Amino acid sequence: MPTLRDFLRRWRPAAAPGAAARTGVPADRPAGPEEELMAVFRALEPVHSECRAIGDAARRDASRETARAREQADAIVAEARVSAPSRRREAMAEAQEHSAAENAAIIADAERQAGHIRRLAAKRMPEMVGRAVELLDRELR
Repeated sequence: MPTLRDFLRRWRPAAAPGAAARTGVPADRPAGPEEELMAVFRALEPVHSECRAIGDAARRDASRETARAREQADAIVAEARVSAPSRRREAMAEAQEHSAAENAAIIADAERQAGHIRRLAAKRMPEMVGRAVELLDRELR
């Protein structure tokens, strides 16, 4: 494995500007990036193993949570299917109560208006009958 000194020699200064001189080249030409980085990768292997273990544990936890959520959803759906008929009956009864109250209010308003019209008619009736008799009397003469 190349040492730090060998690695840094790659960038040693060539020559001062001027006449051609020997250029700076890697000290260990046959050593490629794979050999240089192998130590880094070996040092990272425990981290990769830990990451895989964490990912596996997370997948197992997610599977358990998904299964539990499915069970809860199935229980909610089953409960809804059981309670749906009674809820429908309650909603229907509430709607009928509301409708009955609304109908009663409409009927009460109509009766109030009819009473007002009756009183008004009773008040105007003598005058209207008198006018009708007068018009009829004129026509018959």
